[in-house]
Amino acid sequence: MEDEPKTSADDLAELKSALDEKPPARKINIPFWAKLLIMCVLVFFASIGYLRSLHTHDNKENEVDIQEVSSSELPTPDKRKPIPNINLMSKTGPMQKLEQYKGKVVLLSFWASWCTPCLVELPTFIELHEKLNKKGLVIIPVNVDEPEAAAQFVPDFWKAKKFPFETFYDPEHKSADQFKIDTLPSNFVLDKQGRLVATGFGANDWASDASVKFIEQLLTE
Repeated sequence: MEDEPKTSADDLAELKSALDEKPPARKINIPFWAKLLIMCVLVFFASIGYLRSLHTHDNKENEVDIQEVSSSELPTPDKRKPIPNINLMSKTGPMQKLEQYKGKVVLLSFWASWCTPCLVELPTFIELHEKLNKKGLVIIPVNVDEPEAAAQFVPDFWKAKKFPFETFYDPEHKSADQFKIDTLPSNFVLDKQGRLVATGFGANDWASDASVKFIEQLLTE
């Protein structure tokens, strides 16, 4: 007996049945090293947020964030605290002390070659320097790289960017430890008496109108 030819209805039924059948689930095997890498990345970013929150909490009563202060709202002198008189190690001259810059408004910035936000922020100091250096502003970058890394990176970077001021060095992190640095870049704005006026953690645009106005207000004190 010959098979009866399939009808269009039969074809549609077979097609529907095939579409309704779910393919077996494929199990994705992630290598152990990839799992470990993902875990390390998550822990790293979580740690950054945690350390940043600790720093902000510990200094909340004593420090004013540069991003939250305007030239008309400067902390009054009685609320400004003294800062450590750190050593400033130079490659071009003798060791200096931070207190030697009293009488100037100082922007102290800790940075490193491996810190991308630092490398973005540093060039913004150039325009600020050009506008306000003759009025009494001194910009003091402090590099915290190990000696070998600093020697390989800093001279070429400084030459390429044509910085009009030098950087100092803190290879043993003695100065950074006195300021309890846990975030880079870390910036500290000091008044003419060497007292802390404001801080800035993470990259800031120091060439912005707000930053210039803020420093100008300090220079008139």
